[in-house]
Amino acid sequence: MSVSRFIAGRLSSPEGESDRQSRTGNVLAWLSVCLSVAVMTVALAVVSGFKSQIRSRATGFMGAAMLVQPGQGPVNEHYPFSSKLSYWEELRGLKGVESVSGVAYASGLLKTESEIEGLLFKGVDSLYNLSFLSRTLTEGEIPDYSGRISNDIMISATTARRMGYKVGDQAVVYFIGEQVKARKFTIAGIFEVGLDDIDSRFALVDIRQVRRLGGWEPEEVSSIEIHSDGTVSPEALSSRVTDLEFSRATDEDAPLFVTNVKEYYSGIFDWLNLLDLNVLMIMVLMIIVAGFNMISAVLIILFENIRTIGLLKALGMTTRDVGKVFMLRAGGIVGKGMLLGNLFGIGLCLVQKYTGLIKLDRASYFVDRVPIDLQAGQLVVLNLAAAALIMLLVSTTTIFISKVSPDRTLKME
Repeated sequence: MSVSRFIAGRLSSPEGESDRQSRTGNVLAWLSVCLSVAVMTVALAVVSGFKSQIRSRATGFMGAAMLVQPGQGPVNEHYPFSSKLSYWEELRGLKGVESVSGVAYASGLLKTESEIEGLLFKGVDSLYNLSFLSRTLTEGEIPDYSGRISNDIMISATTARRMGYKVGDQAVVYFIGEQVKARKFTIAGIFEVGLDDIDSRFALVDIRQVRRLGGWEPEEVSSIEIHSDGTVSPEALSSRVTDLEFSRATDEDAPLFVTNVKEYYSGIFDWLNLLDLNVLMIMVLMIIVAGFNMISAVLIILFENIRTIGLLKALGMTTRDVGKVFMLRAGGIVGKGMLLGNLFGIGLCLVQKYTGLIKLDRASYFVDRVPIDLQAGQLVVLNLAAAALIMLLVSTTTIFISKVSPDRTLKME
């Protein structure tokens, strides 16, 4: 054991903390570190939860990346293109891709005797990846579009409440183009994604119905959705798709542009970026508070042991070695506070994650309870960064040690 570590251990013993003010200062210091770490842990888990929940819902319904006509968005009713692409199989085999599907859109009016609702009807086929919609299904079942053209549709719980529909009801939809076309559908299922931009705008139908209404060819679509397997970000996936299209597309392929869900739902993701800024500000404030409380505690220890500092310097210890003694003492307080802070913060997160104790207004926050996403990597980085910054602030107290003169302090009574 080094001399610095031995002396630091003696200072942390009860004999070294006989003064009540010192003990109180130490307790307040590690409590400050504990609460700061707990607040940072909860803030990080909540923001990660928001981002994970909203990203998974948006990408689950629209796909992480989309191939669209130049100058058009994914929801394109008037300029269809052929989904027969020479690089289709290579697109499906691209790293990070879970599924690739063509979709078609048509706008229509859902009408009852007392209500009218404008919706976008998203046409999908039997090969479309319906795993996400299966998880959001609240009533009924997923329609089967593998046989004859189906009249079954899925609507959102928001639309069902507004229109007074339930599973099994007949719904009349008016599609307005060069002429008004009325179609009667049967509500097979009701879904709830949890994002108002989706729940209040979209319904699901057989893609053949949309093609028939628009007079499209059998292979024509509004856009091609590329669903991610969760291992890559929407930006990275769209970049890979762009590279593939540039290198593999032929003259027979439709000229397409790659976009991603973050660009389509830019407002939602901009809001998430603001949350990142808020969390960063919280972390900076918490580290500053914990750091200055630690400085106060270490200064109290230094003032109480000023004669010890003078004696150590008189015995030949350098200012750096004496400073190391008190940095080790401070490290013990920080370590205790961080350990308890992690236990407290993670405990609160687990309670919320498995009980949903704290509720939210879905209309304002997109989710009905505070979401939690604990990631070990993020917590490790958070703890290392917090410990380093707090100890960096505490290291400023060693300036006091350099000012201590052995001949003056040893004369003090």
